[in-house]
Amino acid sequence: MKYKAVGLSLVVFTIVGCAGKAERELASGSYKYLEASQHKSMDVPEGLDSPNYSQRFILPELGENAPTDLKGKKLKVIPPTLILPLVTGTRVEEGSGEAKVLFEQVDDSEPLQKTVWDTVLDYLEKSNVGVEKFDKDNNILITNWVTEVREVPTSWYDFTDDFISLNKKFKFTMELAPHGRAASLKTELIDYLDENGRSVIEQVDLISKRTNESNFLNSVIIEYDFGIRLANTQRIATIRRGFSSEMGFNSDGNPAFMVDAVYENTWPRLLLVLRKMGFDVKDLDQSTGLLFVQYNGVESSWWSGLLGGNDELDIEKDEYRLKLEGIGEKTTVTFMDNESKPFDAKQIVKIFAPFKDYMGNEDLDI
Repeated sequence: MKYKAVGLSLVVFTIVGCAGKAERELASGSYKYLEASQHKSMDVPEGLDSPNYSQRFILPELGENAPTDLKGKKLKVIPPTLILPLVTGTRVEEGSGEAKVLFEQVDDSEPLQKTVWDTVLDYLEKSNVGVEKFDKDNNILITNWVTEVREVPTSWYDFTDDFISLNKKFKFTMELAPHGRAASLKTELIDYLDENGRSVIEQVDLISKRTNESNFLNSVIIEYDFGIRLANTQRIATIRRGFSSEMGFNSDGNPAFMVDAVYENTWPRLLLVLRKMGFDVKDLDQSTGLLFVQYNGVESSWWSGLLGGNDELDIEKDEYRLKLEGIGEKTTVTFMDNESKPFDAKQIVKIFAPFKDYMGNEDLDI
């Protein structure tokens, strides 16, 4: 299908040499080398020594599956489009000729497989591209037609622009590692319709095929990056707002604080709360939920004494330990002494009020 676009504006005419996109992809100069033939080796008269021939410019033998028609104007001189693993947790395989990207698990809130497929589907929906087939069990997705409107170069004196509509179909294949924390996503161009609606996939050269596949996959990677940045922004906003908390018990039945937030959000918020309460964190391990702290008291200003304010906790200035444990959508925080003995109910009550205030304070500095 062709479209005509006519622009009405003041035009300054200048005769210039214009080259279309297709022409810029070709080698410049003469193609007379295509007419060259193999010269016969020099005949050396009998009794004379043959000269030493240099092997420097001998061309290597073509592989069995190498295309033999890519020469002259059919040979493009542009490099293949690269996959851009610009997102945290993505990388490419060195030397791979496929349009493929590797994802690593960076967010434990949901399985990596679901995150990647949701990203692909979100991108297709935003691009108004339908899904022809989605086999979740075998991790295969085939798109409907992806339409590209391309401008066709015209003469410099032509006041109109020609556009053609091309349709492509892609296949996504995911390979998931056995542990589920790594996956590869590959894109393949499986069908290509020209402006007349004819399937010409067999005529698409390797570089053009790789370019189409890489550009489409790069668009998905950009969508993946946007999703991560959006999720991080929303998570930071949630942490800034603070969380409510109440007294309760941990899984061992010991007195603890119950924070109304998931473990991943409670952990960074607690680090800020401890600083405000007068604790210095000496060591920590988020994977086990352990923190080793020293209570040094709150730094008070000179006027707080005049006003009678006192933010000191009713505990000894000593070393303590804390244990975090995620329980569904909530997190327990257990205070312990330096020998890992949990605080009893009386000790917990003494520090609950400031803990609750700081944990739920929306103005807490981050």
